[in-house]
Amino acid sequence: MTMKRGLQEFVGVLIGAPGPSVRRRLRRMAKLQGRSPLVARLVSERMARRFGVYINPKAILAPTVRMPHPVGIVIGEGVRIGERVSIYQNVTLGGARVGDWQAGNYPEVGDDATIFAGAVIVGAVKIGRHAVVAANAVVTKDVPDHATVAGVPARVVRIAEPGDTAASA
Repeated sequence: MTMKRGLQEFVGVLIGAPGPSVRRRLRRMAKLQGRSPLVARLVSERMARRFGVYINPKAILAPTVRMPHPVGIVIGEGVRIGERVSIYQNVTLGGARVGDWQAGNYPEVGDDATIFAGAVIVGAVKIGRHAVVAANAVVTKDVPDHATVAGVPARVVRIAEPGDTAASA
């Protein structure tokens, strides 16, 4: 039996699944950021304590970001994340050095990208549209559109054709 995504999220919230709960708190934090930064910070801190997910209130996340297993995710202050991005557990996105917040050296993740478990994306890098970051990859350089990167440091292992959906699955 298959359920519609909205119904799955509703049932997930009822039984206490962390994914929909984190998404709901992210929406609340985004609404509060402009009006009440202190309350947005409190929502962020509570999310960190309850779910082990730290997302700075100043990070810019699209409302369609998915976190199927939101545990151990860290997203820094200046990070920008596009539409329909999937982020799995223990992913870190942030500055490479102390003081990067002053220079704005934070990652940007393009639309429809997938970041698998344990990946680290640091510094002023751009992750392209439909890109895939493999598990435990350490990304310190830009990733082109439709590319799959893996390794430490991350290297391009595949560039898919724009119409190929197997690369983003």
